[in-house]
Amino acid sequence: MHIRTFRAASLQDALDQIRHQMGPDASVLHTRQVRDGLMGWLGRTYVEVTAGLKDAEPVQSSISVAPIKESDTRSVIPDPYSMSLPKSQAAMPLTLQNYREQLLSGGVDTMTVDRWMNATTSFAVSVGEAVAGNSAGGAWFEHLQRSVGRELRIGSPIRTQPGDRRIVALVGPTGVGKTTTVAKLAAGFRIEARRRVGLLTIDTFRIAAVQQLKAYAEIMDLPMEVVEKPEQMQPALDRLGDVDLVLIDTAGRSPRSDARIDQLVEMLRCAQPDETHLVLSSTSSANAIQSVLAGFAPVQPTAGILTKLDETPHTAGVLSAVVATDRFPGIPLSYVTNGQQVPDDIMTASTELLLSRLLPAREMATKTIAA
Repeated sequence: MHIRTFRAASLQDALDQIRHQMGPDASVLHTRQVRDGLMGWLGRTYVEVTAGLKDAEPVQSSISVAPIKESDTRSVIPDPYSMSLPKSQAAMPLTLQNYREQLLSGGVDTMTVDRWMNATTSFAVSVGEAVAGNSAGGAWFEHLQRSVGRELRIGSPIRTQPGDRRIVALVGPTGVGKTTTVAKLAAGFRIEARRRVGLLTIDTFRIAAVQQLKAYAEIMDLPMEVVEKPEQMQPALDRLGDVDLVLIDTAGRSPRSDARIDQLVEMLRCAQPDETHLVLSSTSSANAIQSVLAGFAPVQPTAGILTKLDETPHTAGVLSAVVATDRFPGIPLSYVTNGQQVPDDIMTASTELLLSRLLPAREMATKTIAA
């Protein structure tokens, strides 16, 4: 392998040099920050990148120093997450290239992937960590997790106090598991937290949904009300009495049906919930999740619940749709579900849990690259 070292004012400048002088097959082997001057004092700071190329033709010089402007005498990377997106992935370590391909195949859009890749390499350089491009897959994955996690919002789970009634509504498209999730939450608060729980459903479009929730209510000995019209909401809430928590199950709505969404908004206006959790399926594509977020925006959800985590091989696609960006504040995640068992298969959302399954078969992919 032919190895060369490049110095430049920024990581992007160094990568541009590598692409220009070594071609698209070069891989980054090592990065670090260096300072010239007497024993490193009173000098300028540079990024030094070592790149390798198999079977490359000899070149004239081993070091190329880019011109440094006076404005570059300050820190090379003031914010490791604010650098411009890479123009190409040619100089990216092979391990990171593999992760990039997995993210793209997992439904993450190119702009988001490149933002995460850029943040990942920038962070590695900013901390002065020497990461071998072809052998440190675990380190690169940790940096990637950190990049995604920085954009991920984790919300608070539902909190109740005895004698202080809290109303929580679950909304979302058809088939995401709202009714089952309501039952899981009800059982958890009734059995584990020992709270008085009442159930209310406005899902009168599906007889099976009403019967299912009634069955759960009977098993757990919980009061339940069925509401068909907005004017019935307040009397139904009054009949539930002085419970600590009211959980409202709603009918599945298509995010493209403005009329149905408007009906839901009117129902919730009468209920005046303290929290509204938008239920999202982990098996949905990023585009589908984005459509749901846009369609249910009039409902003003305060948090999101990811269901069916056990039915998807990775979380990259769905997370790319809910993370915070310059144009979207992100939606805080409160719970995740990973099965049909009531009340066992539900847990509070955590960054560690969601990022641990960011990519499918990560260990195998890393071993293959390192071999």
